[in-house]
Amino acid sequence: MWSWSLPFIFESDATNWIVVGLILSLLELIAPGVYLIWFGFAAFVMSVVVYFTPLALTTQLIWFAVFSAIFALIGLYVYGYIFKKTKTPTEYSHLNDSAAQYVGQTVTLAEDVVDNRTKVKIGDGYWIAACEKPLKRGNNAKVIGVKDGVILVIE
Repeated sequence: MWSWSLPFIFESDATNWIVVGLILSLLELIAPGVYLIWFGFAAFVMSVVVYFTPLALTTQLIWFAVFSAIFALIGLYVYGYIFKKTKTPTEYSHLNDSAAQYVGQTVTLAEDVVDNRTKVKIGDGYWIAACEKPLKRGNNAKVIGVKDGVILVIE
């Protein structure tokens, strides 16, 4: 049997695969992305396989690729499940979009509409708003949407 222990310091193939698994798991702490841990799991499974069944290097690499693909698919499923479970509730969907928080509210115009633009007072601040109708200062209008994240479209 041909052994691939030359590049590594250990004589046992199982120990070499454990070392590879530990290295991949430790690299997961350094490299962001949460994907190296699954290859580390595949290396740990390979250590168990070669402990009970001595295999040639090419066979070991093929099995490692197969186990890596299986664990990568498991990881894809696990993270998909987690992201589905942690979906943002609709009441918080505009949490960091301050302009979109005002959609549906009634506001008061601070200036007359000139060239389809005006200012509206919301809280203690003023926002630039787009308006198709020639409304006057003091009129109430409803916010129906946000354009470019800042400009409030009113009716």
